[in-house]
Amino acid sequence: METARRLSIRAKYPFLPESREYLAKHGLTIESFADPVYSRIVERAKARILDAANYGDNIGPWNLSDDELVELASFPLSIVMITSIGDRRLARRFALAESSLAVKLLEGEGEEVVLKIAREVFGMDVRVEKRTISGIEYDYSLGLKDYLRGALLFNKPEWKLVNRIVERGRVLVTSHELIRLMKDRIMDYVLELIDRAWGKPPKLPKPLEDAVKELRENLPKNLIEIELGSELGGPETWPPCMRAIRERLLSGENVSHFANFALASFLINIGMKPEEVLSLYANRPDFDARIARYQVEHIAGLRGSRTRYTTPSCSTMRTNGLCVKGGELCGGVRNPLTYYRRAMRRKLKLDKDKAEVGRERGEAGGEAMREARDEGGNAAAEGQSNNTR
Repeated sequence: METARRLSIRAKYPFLPESREYLAKHGLTIESFADPVYSRIVERAKARILDAANYGDNIGPWNLSDDELVELASFPLSIVMITSIGDRRLARRFALAESSLAVKLLEGEGEEVVLKIAREVFGMDVRVEKRTISGIEYDYSLGLKDYLRGALLFNKPEWKLVNRIVERGRVLVTSHELIRLMKDRIMDYVLELIDRAWGKPPKLPKPLEDAVKELRENLPKNLIEIELGSELGGPETWPPCMRAIRERLLSGENVSHFANFALASFLINIGMKPEEVLSLYANRPDFDARIARYQVEHIAGLRGSRTRYTTPSCSTMRTNGLCVKGGELCGGVRNPLTYYRRAMRRKLKLDKDKAEVGRERGEAGGEAMREARDEGGNAAAEGQSNNTR
């Protein structure tokens, strides 16, 4: 952590406005990395990606650079490399690792830094409280909406609202709890940056091409999607806007060209195959299999410019009249993909809890059967003993 203590705040947290401003002043472009003078930034970017792949949530600050520009510039460069590799599992693993590293660093920061990021970067309604109740030292209070947005993803009893102190629409939290609630915000932020760059990887200079090739060769072969798993979520995990378009298609309605594009790009980006996407459009009155296939494969980056399109943002969905209830049901997300990721995290955590409960019940049942068997055996032995007397 010694290197972390020496680094400036803007170098440790690349999502700060001043971090982006500092980087912009240096005028770095992709072409800049053809110059060997920037080789340290390339090496740090590679290390960020490999650490993310190998350690995920267990990442630590062991590879932080003591050079402010190297540490800061390696973050966006890592995103460029990930989009060039084109592996969604790696992208999510990277976002998980970056968010985990950020919260570990935040645990060592003072109140001023924590509040700055919570308020200015993520717009969280947080106030300083400094109160001790029942032996617990609460540092902050959070607006109910901000608390629920994060806490609904957690299944431990202490996060349930009925177990919290709520006063006038505000929930008391410790410093550690506030930082934990920021983790998912940071992960979503990193994933949004990757989504914006996805499908549009720039032409890389030779040193970056070599770095990407090296990464492909050294990434773990059994890379696991810790956060989201490999399964797809059904419509219950989709945002309301996408569910609404789906329902209209299944009922045989014609929907706008933009609605067709929005749903197709959403489904492609959550991992559906073009064939699966096409099946949704078969009920359209004007369905043409050849044209529909071309359009879906074009969106998936399999035809034409070979650019994979990302899902339109929530603001674009609103502009096109496709947002449901003005986004009130979506917890303040800025892209339908963010809604889906949160829903999937909730679903997988619930599934994991159910499996653990089932296992515990199975173990308890097995223990009960063994006890019953032992007792039965003892009773039988006693009975036989009595009969021989």
